[in-house]
Amino acid sequence: MMRKMALKLADAMDVELRRSMEQLRAPRHPRPYYISYLVRDIENYTVWARYGSLYQDKREQKRVCYADVRVGSYRYDNTSKGGLSDTNEESEANYEITELPIENDLDSFRFSLWRLTDARFRDAVSKFHGKKSRDVSFLDQNRSLPSFQKLPGEQSVRPLRSFAVDQDYWRTLVKKASVVFKKFPEIKNSYVEFSADLVTKIFVSSEGVQRIWQEPLYSLSAYFWYHTQELDQDYNIVRHVARLDELPDLEEFKKLIERKVAQFRDVAAGDEMTSYAGPVLLAPKAAGLFLHEVVGHRLEGSRLLSESEGRTFRDKVSQRIMHPDLTLIDDPGLTEVGSQSLIAHYPFDDEGAPARRAVLVEKGVLKGFLTTRSPLQKRGHQSNGHARNHGDERPISRMANLVVRSHSQNTWDDLKRMLMDEIKRRHLPYGIILLDVEGGETETEAYNFQAFLGQIAVAVKIFPNGKEKYVRGVDFVGTPLSSLNDIIGVGRDLVVDNGFCGAESGTVPVSTVAPAMLLSNLELQAKNPSKATQYAMDLPWFDKKLGRQRKKSRG
Repeated sequence: MMRKMALKLADAMDVELRRSMEQLRAPRHPRPYYISYLVRDIENYTVWARYGSLYQDKREQKRVCYADVRVGSYRYDNTSKGGLSDTNEESEANYEITELPIENDLDSFRFSLWRLTDARFRDAVSKFHGKKSRDVSFLDQNRSLPSFQKLPGEQSVRPLRSFAVDQDYWRTLVKKASVVFKKFPEIKNSYVEFSADLVTKIFVSSEGVQRIWQEPLYSLSAYFWYHTQELDQDYNIVRHVARLDELPDLEEFKKLIERKVAQFRDVAAGDEMTSYAGPVLLAPKAAGLFLHEVVGHRLEGSRLLSESEGRTFRDKVSQRIMHPDLTLIDDPGLTEVGSQSLIAHYPFDDEGAPARRAVLVEKGVLKGFLTTRSPLQKRGHQSNGHARNHGDERPISRMANLVVRSHSQNTWDDLKRMLMDEIKRRHLPYGIILLDVEGGETETEAYNFQAFLGQIAVAVKIFPNGKEKYVRGVDFVGTPLSSLNDIIGVGRDLVVDNGFCGAESGTVPVSTVAPAMLLSNLELQAKNPSKATQYAMDLPWFDKKLGRQRKKSRG
């Protein structure tokens, strides 16, 4: 989207917003004190192929709007529990009326805003009265806190560019790269996909705030399902970047695929495990996932406002919660680390607040939380710009660029020696090294177990003499406080991991930058067993009988 059109849409949003502030009301019900619109203009190109043939080749555009209508006052409004439970999937506003026309007819555009705003207003009034009603019978622990932080009026338009992708180049790449999987009889399903997204965000509020900026994202992935009697596991080789020139070329990507499948063959030949508890060395990507699940979600300030949450670290500010060689910051303003771009970079969050660097942990000591415009204190609250959502969900505090800084000079080899020393000291037969992980999850609710899980893709046993052997069949699990206390070593070298994170406000891009870590104890548990039987026939190109028949027919 170009600047001129973005400004036209912003002006139309402002006109409809001001009209709504003046006229939107219902007798005997509270009026709006605040309205904002966040329009996303999304341009996307996706192409994917399997075994040399295209299955999808699609370019599309869509526009959606998140409308925040608040009734009451900045002191007390319709929101509750930090917004965690404010997304009502049954609400009329969560269906097709969040969609906007992709053409630039302003009457049609304003019609869509008018209809959405009315639905949001009705929903806000209903929730306001529900909140007042609950206050009669139930204690609100946040009653002394204001509901919302006011922003000063400000306008900002960042440089905008048009959406341009060499579609022929990427068609050819995914087709040729997908053929690589035909070499491997163990791979029973696979595909290669490229996608490009350019999201232009236009934010306008009744406070006089107007922001326009863009968030680009490019992804190249190769999915495969390794399915044999010994190993049944799928995997995604994924590269997410904010600059297109960082993606690997065809030859480099083919080599990545071949190396990963070869590694899975080694894993399949490794030892099957069902459980383990002992020292574990986490490679940087695994360590980043560990801290994301164990600490990151529990430092999201919105969770401190909900009595349904466990609020593990609420009373631990200024206390040591992890190893002193670790400092955690989350800085959406960072665009890159080294030569790698960070896909969670943004100048403003989804409530229109400027993105700010948040120091969460300094040398092991808890310093603060990720915040939105929902205050965590009576006076002086200032959002650090971490309110994020995917679409129509209420924005809550979310991680963006989580950077784990190391104050250690330990190399990877140093950490391996420390691991072997720990094995020998405790007279253990072996330790574990987690080389690669795929994803994780954590429970933060008060009524549930405070636990986390990480999905292991590649791991090895390491013996006291330094010999290593692949293992399979386990994931890592634990509880946050005890696991953090078990960190006994930190590496010096940082690695970038770009990915996505799902929570109450939807799935958003996140970047984690972390060093390797050594834990004195981490528990591994068995993966869910595979329920898929082996195929009755070989893949067509591995069918020897079919090959002989073809030769005979040609003869």
